[in-house]
This record gives sequence, C-alpha cells and structure tokens, in this order.
Amino acid sequence: MIHSFKFKNFCSFAEEATISFEDIRKSISTKNNMFCDSPAGSRLSKVTTVIGPNASGKTSALKALSFLGWFVRYSFTAAEGENELIPVDTFSFSNDQKGIAEFEIVFEHNAKIYKYFLHLSKTHVHREHLLEKDKKTNHFNYLFKRTWDHKIQRPDIIQRVNLRSEVIRDILRKNVSLIAAGVAIKNEVLTEISGFFQRIIINVNSKGKTWDTSSLGEQGLFQATESYKKNKKLFEKATQFLKDIDLGLTNIAIQEGDAQNVETGAMKKVYRALGIHKVDGKEYQLPFAFESSGTKNMFVLLHFLLPAIEQGGIAVIDELEIDLHPHTLPLIIELFANPETNPKNTQLLFTSHSLEILSHLEKEQIILVEKNKNCKSELFRLDEIKGVRRDDNIYAKYMAGAYGAVPNI
Repeated sequence: MIHSFKFKNFCSFAEEATISFEDIRKSISTKNNMFCDSPAGSRLSKVTTVIGPNASGKTSALKALSFLGWFVRYSFTAAEGENELIPVDTFSFSNDQKGIAEFEIVFEHNAKIYKYFLHLSKTHVHREHLLEKDKKTNHFNYLFKRTWDHKIQRPDIIQRVNLRSEVIRDILRKNVSLIAAGVAIKNEVLTEISGFFQRIIINVNSKGKTWDTSSLGEQGLFQATESYKKNKKLFEKATQFLKDIDLGLTNIAIQEGDAQNVETGAMKKVYRALGIHKVDGKEYQLPFAFESSGTKNMFVLLHFLLPAIEQGGIAVIDELEIDLHPHTLPLIIELFANPETNPKNTQLLFTSHSLEILSHLEKEQIILVEKNKNCKSELFRLDEIKGVRRDDNIYAKYMAGAYGAVPNI
C-alpha cells in the first residue's frame, strides 16, 4: 500500500507536490470501510480521487507515479547504453531542461514500511536511496544509498543488500535504477522490493493515457473475454457486478470458437462474450459488441480492476468514468471499500470529471489540482483547506468555487 508519494520538477509541477493516503485523524469509526488499518499499523485510505480543470495537471500527477514505477522495474533492460538519455520530463515551462526531477514514495510491502528517494536528470541518477522502517524505533534505516560523485563521475554506494562491489561496478550504469539492476542479477532483497511496483496497475505513461475502455474498442472486449476465460473466479465477479448495474442483463456467457490468422493461415482459439437477456420468459443471447457502450466498457474495465484487487497493490486510472453513468462510480468505489470484495485492501487512485463522486468521499480522499498564472500545477488535499467541515456538501461547495481548482470560465 502507498502511504504517500511526492514529486518535484516533473511535467507541469515545478514545486514539490504530495499525494497522501494517510489518515491523520486521531479517532475514526472502525465501521468506515473507506479507510483501513494496514498490516504495519497505519491508517490509510483505500480510495483517492484527483479533481481539477482540464490541463490543470491531473494526468501529470499520475504520470509521476507511472514514471517512477517504470524506472524501478524496467530502466535496466530498457537502456541500451551508458549514454542513453533517461526519458524523464522535467517542468515543461522552464529554460532549464537539464534540471533534476525528484521523487519520494513511502510504501508498505509484506507488512514492512519503506521509503524510496530518486533524484535524476536526463543524463544520470543523482541520488537513489532505499530505507526500511524499524518497527521498534520507528526510524528509517538505509538498505542502500547511492549518490553521484561529481569528482570521479561515478556513483558512491553504501549498501546492506548483499550486492558485491564488483557486480555493482560491472553492471550498474548511471542511467538505470539500482533496484532494476539488482533484479537483473536476482538479488533477493531488491527483487522483493520490485514486487511492490509490479502491483501498480496504471493506464498512463509519459504520453498520457495508454488506454481507456473506449479506445480499446473490440480488441478490449477480446482481451477481457480471454482473461475471464482463464480465471473463472474473476469472471463470476464481473458477471455479478454487471448484473447489478444493468437491469436488462440476466447473465453473461463465453463462447469458444476458432479463427484463422489472415497472414499465416494458423488457427487459434478465440472467445466471444455474449450477453444473456430474458424477455417474456425466454432467454436471448446478444454478442457483447452490440451491448451498450457503458456495459461494454465496464466489462473491459473490470478485467483491469478485479485482478488488481485479487493481487493487492494499487489501481491507478485516468478518467475512470469514461462512458459510465455517474451512478456506477459509487459501485466501483464500494468494490474497493468493501472488505468482502477487497480483502487485501487494494487502493484506487483515479482522476474524474464526474464530480458527483465528491458526495461519496471524505475530504481526506480528495486531491484538488489547479494551474497558476505561471503555468505551474499545484495540488492539495481537501482537508488541508482551513474551514472545510465534515458535514459540508462538498459537491455543492466545489461547484460554487469555494475550494478552487475549477475552470476559469
């Protein structure tokens, strides 16, 4: 689980920005399923939304987490040479494009709390530290510290993760993560840490959204159907969820068939979803391609969300509400909030323009983003605003402009 995530000098964020899932209230009802006590004893939100006008920086905030996850997992295999530039996007509106982007994430993995720092420019990593929290002292102790030595143009590394010095010297390039390099040589500690980042399911990369349910089209239906065919349990959950929100849908079936590759002539198994409808006591099957856009898109979206819930971790979705009725979003929130459907406390972080969702969240779960006159994005959690009461009609006040982060129209 993520406790907090900070970033600076990245995309439209020139100054430090923080997305926190931590609940700092001294007392909270244990019946409030929107929050949970983590295995390490922290009180964290299971759902957080990012709200703001178009071009305010909502997607950029998600990109920061996406980049960090990519760098930790794939930088070693992606970089072909020592001099290949790191694909980090520093503050967009600055003449200094050689500046240093900064990231910090505090996360919990297998009942242990870690803090990871990463400072880097396009040419090399300036600072990369990994620390683990001591349960007895509550202090963070380093697992490794990597700092760039400008005199010798090499990193200075101290570490407690059993990496041999000759291995570090031979394989660690200046433009890759030490964690990613450690995974490549099968270091147990760093491979374990990398496992946390593997559990971040996200639909954003450096260019923006990699997919939404609409853009996937028919291919999304095929992918989802094949995924459900391989996992009966997930298929049953998706079917029940869709039956609950679509009054015309009695059931869903998966039809197996054969298809021929046009170029190679090879045959392969294909799967097609069928919506089952009951009319006048008789059942009819309708290919899912002919179902409503909302039904199809929820079918596809669930094949991303449900595996995230099953494995634990965090689902990060830009524009969660695409083609969905506003009334369905609270059902998705409940999917993550309910301990029965989310026993591993998977977190959900999402952006949305469906502002009705504000009525279903608490002020600790709402991140507001706006861009100032200098084109610098800023974000803040709603409970940081003085005077916001717990019994406020958050939706109404936001729409009235009381909190800011609204279009200047």
